[in-house]
Amino acid sequence: MRTVFTKIFNLSGIGLLLLLSLSKEVNAQRFRGKIEYYNSVFPSEDGKIKSINGTKIEYYNSVFKSEDGKVKSIGNKRIEYYNSVFPSEDGKIKSINGTKIEYYNSAFKSEDGKIKSIGNIKFEYNNSGSSKSDGKIRSISNETNDPESEDALDTYYFIERLNRQ
Repeated sequence: MRTVFTKIFNLSGIGLLLLLSLSKEVNAQRFRGKIEYYNSVFPSEDGKIKSINGTKIEYYNSVFKSEDGKVKSIGNKRIEYYNSVFPSEDGKIKSINGTKIEYYNSAFKSEDGKIKSIGNIKFEYNNSGSSKSDGKIRSISNETNDPESEDALDTYYFIERLNRQ
């Protein structure tokens, strides 16, 4: 009798666990729209996102390794990259729709190559010598509350995700 109850309890527990995991999957899928992908002879485009809900995404087909295969535009926003002798900025985003992005060229390893500014948004990093906080963001400020810089910041992180695919 005891083994019958144990088997029933185990089966109902497994069933409940299965239902909970399925419900989490359903809740995690919030995007509603259409994503199209490139089917291209150019390796820099093939398999990458072509459009999201009709917003076209283009990629560079370039002889420069620093920009080849990276996002060229999202809709009407144009993206440019550094072709630089400084490794701290070579291949990194230079501007988004005219909003300039600068990087630290520093002797301090904790900030070298990290974002210095995106438009009017300024970034500062810890340089205390502590292994736990060194190189971590100390402050981000937008003293002018510039909405174009805020938009460029959001777009920057989206582009970084697209460039990693």
